[in-house]
Amino acid sequence: MRARVAEAPVRSRWAWSASGAGRLLIALGGLIAAVACVGEPGTGSRETAAEEVAFEIEAEALLSVGVLSGDTPQELDRVISPFVLPDGRLVVPLAGSRELRVFSAQGDFLERLGRRGEGPGEFRSLSAAWPRGDTIEALDGALRRVTRFLPDGSVAVIPIMSGFLRDLSSAAGPLGRGWALGGVASGGRGARDVLAYHHVDRDGSHLGELASSGGIIRYAAGNYGGPEPMSPRSVFASDGTRLYVGDTLNPLVRGVLAPGVVDVEITWEPTESGSADSAFDQVVEEAVSRAGPELAEETRQRLRAAPVPTQLSVFWDFLLDPQGYIWIQPYQPLAHSFALGARYLGGVGSGGTWWVVTRDGRLAGSVGVPEGLEVTQITTTAVVGIRRDGLGVETVHVHRVSRGS
Repeated sequence: MRARVAEAPVRSRWAWSASGAGRLLIALGGLIAAVACVGEPGTGSRETAAEEVAFEIEAEALLSVGVLSGDTPQELDRVISPFVLPDGRLVVPLAGSRELRVFSAQGDFLERLGRRGEGPGEFRSLSAAWPRGDTIEALDGALRRVTRFLPDGSVAVIPIMSGFLRDLSSAAGPLGRGWALGGVASGGRGARDVLAYHHVDRDGSHLGELASSGGIIRYAAGNYGGPEPMSPRSVFASDGTRLYVGDTLNPLVRGVLAPGVVDVEITWEPTESGSADSAFDQVVEEAVSRAGPELAEETRQRLRAAPVPTQLSVFWDFLLDPQGYIWIQPYQPLAHSFALGARYLGGVGSGGTWWVVTRDGRLAGSVGVPEGLEVTQITTTAVVGIRRDGLGVETVHVHRVSRGS
């Protein structure tokens, strides 16, 4: 059985803003209908047809790990952003055991990289990991350093200079020779966090702040302090050349080329999201139902103490693929609410239809993501993702992707 892709024929029109940044408008009718907007200074607008691509993700996984009970290498603890390397090896970073497990393209366990500790190749905190060609790179936010596991088996450790961004707990991945690294710049109860990402060079030197955006909105109720039940967040991703940034409240993704240089803006008109009050009520009642009889009233009181949002998010996540597309996950209140298990970073395994857009803002199509799969990486031929069952058991899967016109 295959998850079929919903094709979306589209036409686009180009224009440039006065600032010179390419500003594109994606108009969505029904789910998505058409792309609009564009021209170049000194020229009339010209209309171009966006390329239509049929994206399809196979429902049955090519490769799965974490599914063999009693096999220690397949017992996974706090998986973060698994990915495949160009030769097909699957890398599974584990925040719990502070290591990266490497499996062959057939699913055989090959090796462990890293462990708890503070020596070369060790981690006090495995905050994020990503590929750079055949090299595996990982951020230790606690030790403030990037570790590179090179193809020849050697390990390079790059300390990140101090003096900027005290919280260095997340990464968008490679950017030029170095990286886009980020964390919480400010925040507190009753306020929205501010997240900032900075450009760091290969030697650990600081090249400047790339972008900042709103994080979660915090509230307090009794002894509880944390994100509002339906708090928005921001998403950051790098394609090696630009850092892409989006606040889930706004239908806008910015491409940042260098500190202070935004040269791409992709916007769209989202479909009607419905009443925020109604969505909030549904989320609260679903959370109460999941809490069970003993905790139902406590859960209801805690969530009802939170402010009702005046605006709903319009998307929840986006990822970049190597062929120049941005995959955008539309917001679903019952899937993407913190009261129901949403997280500060990463996606949610809610499946459903994602929008697929070119980096210059043209709609290319849409794709059906298998239910329960939290997508963490998109390659030319596959998607990688995490599944979590009702007991929190994690498994990692690679699904084939086909692309046709």
